[in-house]
Amino acid sequence: MTIDPKHIENSARARALYLDNLNPKASSDDWYFAVREARKAVANALRASDYLSDIKAALCSNGVHTLVFRQLLAPPMSQDQFKLICPKWNKSSENDAKPVLPNVASAASAVIRERLNHGIVRWAIGTRPRRARHVATLLRVASTLMALQRVSTARRTRLAFEQEYATIKMLEEHGWTKLPSKLIDTRAAVPTLHYMHKTRFATNTAASQEVDIACGLAGSYVLAMECKVTNDETNSVKRINDVLKKATAWRNHWGSFVMTAALLQGVIAPKDVQRLSDAGIFVFWSHDLIEFQQWLSEKVA
Repeated sequence: MTIDPKHIENSARARALYLDNLNPKASSDDWYFAVREARKAVANALRASDYLSDIKAALCSNGVHTLVFRQLLAPPMSQDQFKLICPKWNKSSENDAKPVLPNVASAASAVIRERLNHGIVRWAIGTRPRRARHVATLLRVASTLMALQRVSTARRTRLAFEQEYATIKMLEEHGWTKLPSKLIDTRAAVPTLHYMHKTRFATNTAASQEVDIACGLAGSYVLAMECKVTNDETNSVKRINDVLKKATAWRNHWGSFVMTAALLQGVIAPKDVQRLSDAGIFVFWSHDLIEFQQWLSEKVA
């Protein structure tokens, strides 16, 4: 694969800026955000399960609680590990926050109860009454475990929010008007110099594909802009693959009337950026929004 020198240069610049962003203040903000979000999840799981007395009921209400229950095991388990010992369980119920079927919830509950960490949940196995301090200990321990796993996601979420906000701010400063988000299923659904944030494009498949920002260009063309922030080169592969998948679905349905672009930020291997270019996807960078603005100006003239 021949890599465009421009991709190498921009990847290096994005990496340097990402490292600058890992200063003590920003890192601690990401950590405390992850802890707060994890604490909310643990508290919700405890309430849904009546403080672990009815784990099955909690799972039947929402499979996302498995995320918390997996941290309360001795030792804590990943999704794949939990799937090995509970074959009936499907990780999609956790990932998509879907109710678990009663028979699957029963199987998962049995596994969870059998492997609970007795050091922090003794009340749940009847060896001592539940006290406020016991719940506080569980909240602290489980929240920390979850936050350790999710701090990178918290950082990416923060940076992604800042990335999209900066892009929207740039659009509006140059005369673009925001429209309410809706399913885009006809040409010219997004007029020139108008945009939608977090909307969906119809495709030939049953599922529509969400796009971060849709921009109306001249001649009934629409730009589907995917904003991607990555923490490392391994993570970037998944993000790039997501853009490629969506671009293929849109191209199959809309032909050339939907153009796909990726706005990149963070740590991304130049070879993955080249994969986007090779697929006909326009590549822009958060550290050079001026280039994106100039490109848009040409497309709406």
